[in-house]
Amino acid sequence: MENQISNIITILTALLTGGFLMLFIENQQITTYVIERLHQRMNPFFHSFTNYVKFVSSFESCYVWRKCTSSYMKCLKQYVKDISIYGGKAITSGQDFSIYSFSATELDSICEKINGIWYYKDKNISDFNANVGFDENHAKNFGEYSLEYLRGISPKYNRERLTKALLPKVSGDFYVDIYQPIQNVLHEYEYWMKKEKYFKKLSFVTISGNILFMLVILMFHQYMPICVAYLLCIICSGLLIYELYELMRIEKLAKKIMR
Repeated sequence: MENQISNIITILTALLTGGFLMLFIENQQITTYVIERLHQRMNPFFHSFTNYVKFVSSFESCYVWRKCTSSYMKCLKQYVKDISIYGGKAITSGQDFSIYSFSATELDSICEKINGIWYYKDKNISDFNANVGFDENHAKNFGEYSLEYLRGISPKYNRERLTKALLPKVSGDFYVDIYQPIQNVLHEYEYWMKKEKYFKKLSFVTISGNILFMLVILMFHQYMPICVAYLLCIICSGLLIYELYELMRIEKLAKKIMR
């Protein structure tokens, strides 16, 4: 009986130190890898995004809004105003937005408004020309910062000059060339984070359960049928196999997201 209990304790100890804890550490390494790769992919985007919203915020004052009676022009004006608010925040903070600044859904909503600036102008050029004026003098005297932010979006704007049609053009380019290539990255990352959070909870339960089973066997083995001790050992082994399966799924998902 004592030898059997000793063997069970040895197995549970091996499961704890060589199994559950090692899987937990491996998951931490995967998490570090995913976050590093996410920053590598998203930091260039958010640098361009921050300069874009700064550009909108500084460029907005060049527009002279006349009677915006059509729904298209009302939406266009509202979108410019909404995006310029983010630009004001970025200018005040002096820092780029990051992956922690917006959820995937929030970023989608903002970028759809960015695309809307191009769309409402492109589909209603006559309304745009009739209802939106452009202050050339203001652009000439105060456009230095706008041009600086514009160059921060992409080097291809280094020789651009401020015109009324520039904002819709830059907005369309930003949506297609900068946003769409990373459009699903944050959604995939948030999905992965849910799986990773579940794995952490699973690890906590399995490690705690393993320790608890060891204490129960050590303290009450004299009053416990040996079959119960073996059953607890089998349960811990099954949990280890399940945790290993979940870790493999998380690792596969991480590679898929960050490939």
